[in-house]
Amino acid sequence: MKIIFVESYPQVIFGQQKTLLSLLGTSRNAMHQSILATTSHGPFVDTAEAEGFDSTILPYPESLSTYGGAIYRYGWRRKIGMLFQLGNYILELRKWLKGISPDILFCNDMRGLLTMGIAAKSLGIPVVIWDKLDKPHGILDWFQLPLVKLNIVISDAVEVKYPDWQKRLYRKRIIKNYNGALLSRFDDISPARASLGLVPEHIVFAMVGSINERKAQDRILRLMPELAERCPNARVLIVGEAEDDSQEYFQSLPNVDHPHVIHTGFREDIPQIMASIDSLLILSRQEGMGQVTVEAMAASRPVIGTRAGGIPEVVVDGETGFLVEGDDDEALLNAIAQLCDNPDKRQRMGSAGRARVEANFDRPKQHRKVIKLMEQLVEGAR
Repeated sequence: MKIIFVESYPQVIFGQQKTLLSLLGTSRNAMHQSILATTSHGPFVDTAEAEGFDSTILPYPESLSTYGGAIYRYGWRRKIGMLFQLGNYILELRKWLKGISPDILFCNDMRGLLTMGIAAKSLGIPVVIWDKLDKPHGILDWFQLPLVKLNIVISDAVEVKYPDWQKRLYRKRIIKNYNGALLSRFDDISPARASLGLVPEHIVFAMVGSINERKAQDRILRLMPELAERCPNARVLIVGEAEDDSQEYFQSLPNVDHPHVIHTGFREDIPQIMASIDSLLILSRQEGMGQVTVEAMAASRPVIGTRAGGIPEVVVDGETGFLVEGDDDEALLNAIAQLCDNPDKRQRMGSAGRARVEANFDRPKQHRKVIKLMEQLVEGAR
């Protein structure tokens, strides 16, 4: 089977890109011909090539090259110009696809679906997407289910974006498949506490991921004075950095310089970070599932999360951690205080989380399911 894997954001290597790298490896292990198509060089392409995957660069026209959600904020004049560029770009992609003649196309994000996916659809090539975001794209979400033959969702929460009539009409196209953690990455890892300025007495609560309003670092930072009073040994570790379109949010965050806050910036050593903390905080306003959630649980760390998106599908309240309403400051403080004061509870919840990941969120198993679904789709079309 010849599969084209499409990544639209090669300038970063976050959870989305790491998931695609894993899928490429899973496809290769299944003896499929895997072709990576992306839009520019960058850290993702460098990593993919280091792992033995060649990439085809199909550069965006100028109006489509904006990173992230900034493209949705264009004025109407620029949007009209973008549509003309988009049409020409899709024609170029269509020509390229004709020359490649793939059996199936896998899109790793919405932008890939609305470019390469449209070109593939026009040629009768089956299109697959693994949707990992519960954040609505507005009217663009109306195009997703009609364009694909298979719409894999990372959690039930992702389906909130699709129109109800489409969910009824295209129900058979929607299949849930959780993402997962590579368990071996979190086994026998040495902590990095000393390099982070931590001492044994510190109880460390970490937020790991991009700094932006969706990830909601403000929800813990605004509580630092109260947290320091209730749990003097608590430290809040903020791992990540803000992209260009989130700099204003980052600059507005309170208490970043609080003595009980440690901001590391971007880190690649996530297993070492997880081994260094006592609990993960995932306080997102929107979250498809939260890859970092299963990574913390794989490291046997309890998780305090919000009842948002797919987080409640991963964290079992009172068993592998705690769930709180996003703006319930007192509930969040109480959850942190319970873990601060009870190392045995941290250990029990962490062990339960590890067992849950082993049973439901083992990355190789979950990614083999995705490849199997594509195999079945191609076989059914022959």
